Amino acid sequence: LYDQKWIATGISKGGQTTMFYRTYFPDDVDISVPYVAPLNQSLEDGRHEPFIANKVSTPENRKRVENFQLEVLKRKNQLLPMFEKYCSDKGYTFRIPIAEVYDFNVLEYSFALWQWGTPVNKIPETNADDHTLFKHFMAICEPDYFSEQSPYPSFNVQAAKELGYYGYDIKPFKKYLTIKSSRDYLHKVMLPPELSNLKFDKTLYNKVVKFLKENDPEMIYIYGGDDPWTASGVTWLKNKKNIKVYVLPGGSHTTRIGSFDTDTQEEIKTQINAWLNKE
Repeated sequence: LYDQKWIATGISKGGQTTMFYRTYFPDDVDISVPYVAPLNQSLEDGRHEPFIANKVSTPENRKRVENFQLEVLKRKNQLLPMFEKYCSDKGYTFRIPIAEVYDFNVLEYSFALWQWGTPVNKIPETNADDHTLFKHFMAICEPDYFSEQSPYPSFNVQAAKELGYYGYDIKPFKKYLTIKSSRDYLHKVMLPPELSNLKFDKTLYNKVVKFLKENDPEMIYIYGGDDPWTASGVTWLKNKKNIKVYVLPGGSHTTRIGSFDTDTQEEIKTQINAWLNKE
């Protein structure tokens, strides 16, 4: 019925799906182009926190992000009532006390900002008024993410069970936090009680790693250099003829083939066309 070649593609979780599809059904498609496509090795993978702390952007920009997080924690007495009203007005409810939700929202801020490529010059100065700080905080990090009304419950279950996720480094902020630890937060904050004992199963991770190491399918991975998900991306393969990995310096979760310079775009397109025209 369809006599032409097939390309599978997807973004973020869709990028993961593209990768899993090629692993489980390697002959179903001719080319796979996963965007973002993290491959997490555990519930709290461990690679994202040092990536945010040491690798994204510049030391100066990373410090500005951290300083904002510290400032909203230092002003918790003033901003927490605003946060509580904001959540109440939105109809959000939570599985943990609101002061702890506030802490997690602060911890999430850096991941969210770098993931979506928000320009650092959009971050208010630390001497800005409470309203300015709070408005920016909510614009970057909407607290419904941690709420019982979250639009991602099925994904949270998958993350806990087999997709894996990321953790938070609380060391720079510990002095100002209500929470004592962020460990196992996905179970405590983002899953209903009846699912809070889900155990992570590494079978999927191991299967994909084995497939990619032992095979060389026609695949092009696209990543953004400042997207924290790149920390757990497939950037470690060596000596592959067909599997190509492109990481855009300064790129975010929105990085696409068209985000690269003209020469790189042409290189990618030429490779795809060569595969399409191969007998």
